[in-house]
This record gives sequence, C-alpha cells and structure tokens, in this order.
Amino acid sequence: MFTVHDMLMRPQFQHASILAGRGGLEKTVSWAHILELTKVKHLLHGSECVMTTGIGWGKELQHARSFLEQLIEKKVTCLCIELGDYINQLPPSLLQLADDHDLPVVVFDKEVRFIDISKDINQLILQSSRLMPRQENWVSRWLEDTMTDKEVLPYLQKTIGKNEARGIPCLLTGYDDSIPYQRDIFQSFFQKEGFHPLPLQHRDELVLLLLDERKQDVPERLFRSLQVMKEKVRSMYHTISYGPLFTNLSEIPRAMRCTQEAAHIQAAFQLEIPFYEKLHPWRLIVEDDKQGRLESFIQDTLGDVLSYDESHDTELLETLRAYLESYGSKKDTAERLFIVRQTLYHRIQKLEEILGPHFLRSEQRVALEMALLGWQYIQSPVRS
Repeated sequence: MFTVHDMLMRPQFQHASILAGRGGLEKTVSWAHILELTKVKHLLHGSECVMTTGIGWGKELQHARSFLEQLIEKKVTCLCIELGDYINQLPPSLLQLADDHDLPVVVFDKEVRFIDISKDINQLILQSSRLMPRQENWVSRWLEDTMTDKEVLPYLQKTIGKNEARGIPCLLTGYDDSIPYQRDIFQSFFQKEGFHPLPLQHRDELVLLLLDERKQDVPERLFRSLQVMKEKVRSMYHTISYGPLFTNLSEIPRAMRCTQEAAHIQAAFQLEIPFYEKLHPWRLIVEDDKQGRLESFIQDTLGDVLSYDESHDTELLETLRAYLESYGSKKDTAERLFIVRQTLYHRIQKLEEILGPHFLRSEQRVALEMALLGWQYIQSPVRS
C-alpha cells in the first residue's frame, strides 16, 4: 500500500520538511485531497493526505486548531501545508497536537502546485491498488440513480448528522477543475449561508446539492451567495442555476432536471436569472418546442413580419421588439434603435398594416412577446 513515507520520496517533496508526527510515516494514504475550507469533516472518509495553504484559517490562525482536530477525528493520514502567502509559521501548540496523534505535518516553504502533487499521488495510489478508474463517490452514484434512497440514508446520517434531505440543487457551468481549490472556494460561499454542499463534477459542470440546515429565508441566502460569487470569482464560471426546493429524496431527480433546464434557458436566452421558478415564460417556450408547437406558433404570429423583412431587407422585427420593450414609447424606441422619429413612424405604420392597428392591446401584445422569445430561442446555437 502507498504510505506517507512513499509519498515523501516523490520528486515534488525533495524540498519539503516534516515538522511533526514522524510516528505516522508508515500510515497508508488512500487519497490526496486539497481543502481550503474551515469545516471539512463532512468531506473526509479517513486516511487521506490533506493539502492546504491555510487561506481559511484567519489572519491570527484562529481556525487552525479546529481544522487540525477535524483531521484527527476523521483519522486523516497526513497534512501538507504551503507556507508563505497565508501562513508564515505554525504555532508550537499545533505541532504538539499533531505529534500527540502521530499526524505527519509536512510543509513547503516555496510555492508549489498542489493540483500536480495530488494528481501524481492519486495516480500512484490507483496503480498500486489496481482500482482504475477510481470508484465514484456515493453522491455521484446517488444523483445518477445507481444507488437507492434506502442505501443513501446511512451516508446522509454520517455526512450531515440526519437522514433527511431538504435543499436546492445548484449547477455551475464553465467550471475549470484545473484551477486549484476552486471547488472548495465555491462550497465555502454556500457554507457561510447555512448550506451543506455535496459536490459532483461532470466535465465542465459542477453540481452542488445544497442541503439546507436553517430551513428559512432560502431565496435570500442563495441570492447573497450569488452576489458574493459575482464580486469575487466571476471569472471562474459561466452561469449559476438554482433548481426548485426539494423536501425529500424522491423529489431530487425532478429538481435536478429543472436545474439543468434552467441552465439551458440561461444559455439560450443570454439571461442572468438563476432561479428556475423565475423563468416561467422561457420555460413555456422550451416546452412548446419539445412538443413541436413552437415554430407553427411563431409562423402564425410573426410569419408575415418575417416574410416582409426577408423580401424587402427591412428591420421590422427588431423594430417591433424594441417598440414592445419600450412599452409603446416612440421616443424611447427611436433612441434604442438609433433612428429618427420619421423613420420609426414609417416602420410602425407598416407594422400596423401587417399586424392590425391594435397590436399593442394586451392579448395580441402577449402573443407577440412570446413569439419574439420563441424566435430568439430557435435562432440560439444551444437550442438542441
């Protein structure tokens, strides 16, 4: 089996130092894991090598002892720390605690790439144990419906101290797992708002099943998390989508499908509305398309305008869109389109000839707005 001693023989550790816990050098390493959160117990199974820069420990290292105690409780095999940006030196009391429990503490006094070190270690572990590829964790097996709800209950109990599931699915697109600590960073934003994130990565998407621990003010807390992420890590993702609230295990598959649909709608319509419940008009468009009704609806409602634009090389459709979005204000519409009033009057007159003189009345207006959304959708490259 792969031990801490074996790990220290790797080239990346040639300049590393062991500050404590030498009595644990023959312990087995089951996996290498990068953690930058302060609450980590639920993320560990035991026997891991944990790597950290200490970014979450606080300026006075006030969270360091709690972090180490959690590792000891979960029987972590080794702790690797990069000194420099966030930690200059470790308190003697912390090193004594590690010594008392034979937990090796390995430090790097130069910047290192934990992502490369963990990849190297994990590949060696897989080769030595002949477990290629690594078994999926219980969260992925659960969400992919290869694990029954009954089988999940003990894992939930162990992870969050209860066997009930209540929360919100969250989907981040554009996720890049080559960026160190990124998953931990995303999880930390939700933890601060009382959620317990269970992660599952699939290609360039990250699913976080946000189990709710407070059971109140859920939308407000999700919105606060979103605002912080926009301010601090906007470059790390494309879209964030929240599904509907689930209150038991059986509701999770539907909640996940709704979350994926929300992400699809955001991409197709270039929206920044993350909540599935707030996307109702766009959901109707997608559902109509699934049922094969959308294109005939667009043709019935906007077909004559589209035909006129095509045959006369005009822009009546965009004029109609701007006119509706300006609530029938000719001044605002002209400014939005960068045209003079006389040109706008001519276009509106032509629209009245095609659509009828009262196309701003409520019933026809709603139909036109939905048809314009539908036209935008069928032109979208992500429609399929």
